[in-house]
Amino acid sequence: MQHQIEPPSSWIINNKKNYKLNLFETIFRNYKESDILFKIIKEDLEIVNLSKKDCIKKSKYLATEILEKISNKKGDEQIKIMGILGASEESVIFMLASLLLGSHHCICFEDLSEEAIIQRINLFKPDLILSRIKIENKINNLKEKINDKNIKLIIIETKCSKIFQNRNLKQLPRFYNKESYLFTLFTSGSTGVPKAIVHGGKDFIDYAKFTSSYYFGLKKGSIMFSAVDAGWINGHTYSFYGPLLLGAQSIINEYPLLLTMPKLLGKYLEKLKPDCFYTSVTLFRLIKSLTPPDKSISDYFEDKKSSYRVNRIGSCGEPLAHSVGDWCTKFFQPIRKSIVNTYFQTETGGIIIAPRDEDEPPNDYSCVGKPYKNIKIVLAKDIKNKSELEKEELNPNELLICNNWGGIFKKVISDRKQDYFTKTGEYRLHDIGYFDKKGYLFIGGRIDDVINVSGHRICSSEIENICMTIKNVNEVCAVSAPDKLAGFKVILFFSSSFLEREELDSIRANLNDLIYRKLSKYHIPKKIYHFKNFPKTKSGKIMRRVMRSLLEKRFDEKKDYSSIANKEKFLISKDIFLKEFKK
Repeated sequence: MQHQIEPPSSWIINNKKNYKLNLFETIFRNYKESDILFKIIKEDLEIVNLSKKDCIKKSKYLATEILEKISNKKGDEQIKIMGILGASEESVIFMLASLLLGSHHCICFEDLSEEAIIQRINLFKPDLILSRIKIENKINNLKEKINDKNIKLIIIETKCSKIFQNRNLKQLPRFYNKESYLFTLFTSGSTGVPKAIVHGGKDFIDYAKFTSSYYFGLKKGSIMFSAVDAGWINGHTYSFYGPLLLGAQSIINEYPLLLTMPKLLGKYLEKLKPDCFYTSVTLFRLIKSLTPPDKSISDYFEDKKSSYRVNRIGSCGEPLAHSVGDWCTKFFQPIRKSIVNTYFQTETGGIIIAPRDEDEPPNDYSCVGKPYKNIKIVLAKDIKNKSELEKEELNPNELLICNNWGGIFKKVISDRKQDYFTKTGEYRLHDIGYFDKKGYLFIGGRIDDVINVSGHRICSSEIENICMTIKNVNEVCAVSAPDKLAGFKVILFFSSSFLEREELDSIRANLNDLIYRKLSKYHIPKKIYHFKNFPKTKSGKIMRRVMRSLLEKRFDEKKDYSSIANKEKFLISKDIFLKEFKK
């Protein structure tokens, strides 16, 4: 059974009046004919420039291919197209063609299993599926397994080798209006059927433009390197819509391994000279583990005399520990010292809060800044009494938003009921947090990641952040496990490059000692395990539910784990851990 959730009508900013939005022309009027919109780092590490002229030509070519495939679609019906695509030249041409058609598009990751892709196709119900030639066989295999046998398939052609000038383009571009949908993205689906998050129209567009300017300082001529995948909300808002609406340039990386190699990363940062470099905390942790403490990114530049410095760096995904943030500023040496440590969800459409250099820079890099004046973020206990909290089963420290913002979803489709709003109409972020005396917000983690030890509510993030200061600890994951006396106890996993037993035992001792000295006896883990490769979502978040399932012996070997970005490495680590755990 499917459940559809929509925000209350009072939360939709442009709800009262209709509009016609020509998004294709809105974007391209920001550029001259020869301006470069995208720099694509190809898989062979060559750089391909896409000018305004290139983008218009390639997107018109693809749009006419789509129209020919679905010629039976009524003119007033919004076309639905799905791309099985990674961040690539094809993904940006796909999205531009979608805007030209005024269509509702969806992108999902190329490396998902056939079962996971079919699940998303059946939920989205597209008229057409598009992919790159590299996964053509995989897509053809899906055709017989999807519910709707009439769905057409297209392999995206970026060379535009065929002639399209004789095709009928008079009906394009098509407009978006109040009822239109712009795109749908899926959550990771780590706990069951993934949720489909639908965004749309003018509200989202205005919010993407505003947040790109307000938090990243983007403007006409800026260069944005948002090193994330196209199937993630950041791959839409900050790799595509935000930069293009401001007349900026976007760097798209088709070779993810480039980001994990300091020498290559330094080479391409210096060569492409982005104003902003925005990527996952997981990547920052990895680079930190691979580089000597006395090195900076400029040591990896090919031009040793280069004076280039990135203006801002931004982080997303996992919580940013202060120690990692401090290392980032020393390694990347950004001109602006505040890290744009973003807090958002797929449902929010973009950044809800993040530190800015234009405000008073925070002393602790793990904070997510001060709320923007037009978005009122509060703790549940600050607006509700004890009786009201208990009645709605709200954690006193749960974060709520009291007013609308442009990025909020238009609709969520799920196989289970979702409680996005309180009974009095506040939006639930389902995270806990706290404000310090200066008004900076710190995120404590998901509500279901709070660990109740003898009545003391322990945030997983406060343990993880402090443990990241230990030398040779690359990543940390704190989860709960049932305990007969305390109710629950903390179980701590850590990853390290060191594998010798003596070294690992020394790290365990240091972790226990630090937690006791800096936090409390209730925070001390019942057990500390070494785990080399944590399961990660595509956005770099550790899948804590999967880690808990290992402890509780609920890990299902037959389940589809293709939504885990590092599936093969995780499964090897899982086998090693379970072998030790059984002993």
